[in-house]
Amino acid sequence: MKIENAFDIHLKVNKSIPSEIRDAAVDVNDTLNIAWLSAQSIFEDKASPEIAIEIYNLMQERLNLKKAD
Repeated sequence: MKIENAFDIHLKVNKSIPSEIRDAAVDVNDTLNIAWLSAQSIFEDKASPEIAIEIYNLMQERLNLKKAD
């Protein structure tokens, strides 16, 4: 991921975004990046955005189960 990317620039420029939305967007963005890195680590050149999204969903499911405990 680029250090200066469209997502980060948008957050810097649009200071009026409510903090709850900003925090949620950052969490989702960071988690998707981690899922993508995980997919690349496991599947190497066969990694795809679809696999990363499946990993993301598994991560979210695990978080939801922990919150329910």
